[in-house]
Amino acid sequence: MLKTSVLSFLIWLISLTTALAGHWSTGAPLQKGRAGLGVEVLNGKIYAIGGSGVLMPLGNAETYKPGMGGWRIDADLPVGLESFGMTSFKGKLYAAGGYAADTDGHPNARMWEYDPKIDEWVQSPAMPSPRAGFALVAAAGKLYAFGGTGPEAEKIFVFDLQERQWSTLEQGLRDSRDLAAIAMGEQIYVIAGGPASNPVAAVHIFDIADEQWAQGPALPLARSGHAIAALKGDIHVFGGRSGGRGVSLADHWVLDTKIGQWAASEPLPTPRTGAKAITLDGAIYLVGGGAGGGFFAPFTAMSDTDIWRPDTDD
Repeated sequence: MLKTSVLSFLIWLISLTTALAGHWSTGAPLQKGRAGLGVEVLNGKIYAIGGSGVLMPLGNAETYKPGMGGWRIDADLPVGLESFGMTSFKGKLYAAGGYAADTDGHPNARMWEYDPKIDEWVQSPAMPSPRAGFALVAAAGKLYAFGGTGPEAEKIFVFDLQERQWSTLEQGLRDSRDLAAIAMGEQIYVIAGGPASNPVAAVHIFDIADEQWAQGPALPLARSGHAIAALKGDIHVFGGRSGGRGVSLADHWVLDTKIGQWAASEPLPTPRTGAKAITLDGAIYLVGGGAGGGFFAPFTAMSDTDIWRPDTDD
């Protein structure tokens, strides 16, 4: 028993040291501050799209490629969006739901698809019902919409990319707005979220094959509006807000999915919520966000791009 305990402690200590071994640097700033935006990588280029504006959601987009000197205006959405779901699959971008500039502050159900070969957004089949503040994840030839706010937000919407049709799974998550989700192999990790005044720390793991949930290791601190990215099999969680719309966080947690252990890593340069993170060329880019959450996001939208890199390559 003693040997087992010592071995477990050593594994935990090693994972903690690894998680701490990284550093931040400052990247090129966006041309326009944006919170509640969508960020994805396509063909080696980062797309930062939409987000909150002071008067209405933004429709313009910016792109960045390492070595090109800065962000450039590119690939505008047909309509301004914020707090929407965005993902990529096989060379295309998908943007769905969110608060749209033409829906008077209400969630919408539309989905748009961007093909860089024709440099155009086209409308795809709409989700079964409106939804905002949710996560859209591409995995196994399908798009999965988890959480958010809307008439059926407690259900999972699934879009079959080959059949071009949506279906609905009843076994979703209740009251899980502003969560974060990411695909890891045959599973999707759905992390934290909830009402701004009472977020949760829970981690739920969705098995794609059997469409069932398992409980994962809870975050050390509850939050919503956080950013998430994967690097070398670990899941990184950045900032968000905890227990209040105006309180943003600067912490950075790393989940070693092999042993199911969270560890603290280098904090963010500044607190932020409503940002997005993406991995490119062995580094994580944390883009946009707001210094204040919820109502304050449009008035505190940030143009910052911060880059986290591991100190050593394994």
